[in-house]
Amino acid sequence: MTMERRSAFAERGALVSFWGLLGLFVMKGTVGWLTGSKALMADACQSAADCAGSVTSYLGMRKAGAYPTAASSREQGAAAITIVLSAVLLVASLEIGISSVRAVADGADEAPGWGAVAAIALSIGLREGLFKYKRSRDSRVGIRSDRTADNRSDIFSSLTALVGTSGAAAGEAFGMPFLYVLDPAAGLVIAVFVLRMGYRLAAGVVANPERRILDQADNQMLLEAVQRIDGVVAVDGLQAREHGHYVILDVVIRVNPRISVIEGHDIALRIRRHLTKRFLHVSDVNVKVEPYDPGYPYKSNHHDEELSALLQ
Repeated sequence: MTMERRSAFAERGALVSFWGLLGLFVMKGTVGWLTGSKALMADACQSAADCAGSVTSYLGMRKAGAYPTAASSREQGAAAITIVLSAVLLVASLEIGISSVRAVADGADEAPGWGAVAAIALSIGLREGLFKYKRSRDSRVGIRSDRTADNRSDIFSSLTALVGTSGAAAGEAFGMPFLYVLDPAAGLVIAVFVLRMGYRLAAGVVANPERRILDQADNQMLLEAVQRIDGVVAVDGLQAREHGHYVILDVVIRVNPRISVIEGHDIALRIRRHLTKRFLHVSDVNVKVEPYDPGYPYKSNHHDEELSALLQ
């Protein structure tokens, strides 16, 4: 599978994940509003946070395959979208958290009902299906599972919501009103999860950690791969920029100073082709070619010989 086809394949998977998460958000929010379940409303915000992360990942993959001018504008657009979504998530989670605290302090007077429980159970099954679908597509294009932005905080929040709503519904069924408080208590816990995710999204944009340090295993493998390319004398630097699930490498190499510019360009092209084919998570490679420091074995001594003859 070529790099272009891998990128398109992964982008389609990201889009399916986005629409699925958006549907889960709408379903949870609607049922939570109709039943009055604060836990389900908070869980809907968690789905919205996952949806925001999916948007950021998709835009990152599109940016990775764009031309430099288009990538700059897309980067600004992705940052703006992420900041807006993060602000909305922070406000919504704060509102739900405050409302849950008040309900816990005053005492809940009604339970959300079994409809909320059924909606959460259904959403857990659908979310796991989306997760496995996305993971399967990522593995087919060579994206390692530890490189994906997927996390499992969503399943923990859904399970928390399931426990809270089930306990409140059971309290209504068995005539134990004191269990009603479990629903807003679960909403408070989930609101903390969403606050944390919204903060991390916003902080990631402000810090703009485009460059990241490769782990030791990846760094060693990439260095060895570059050093094996014919014509590479030394590798001065290797840095990574992460876009979505893919990585763009910036490599600085040293070559024989006596070769032509065309030969240096050919070496850089061979490096790019080799790395993008061998390492499927590498979407592009920017190679800077510099002459090797004059010295053995490329140092020319004819000037020294001429100077010694003149002195004699």
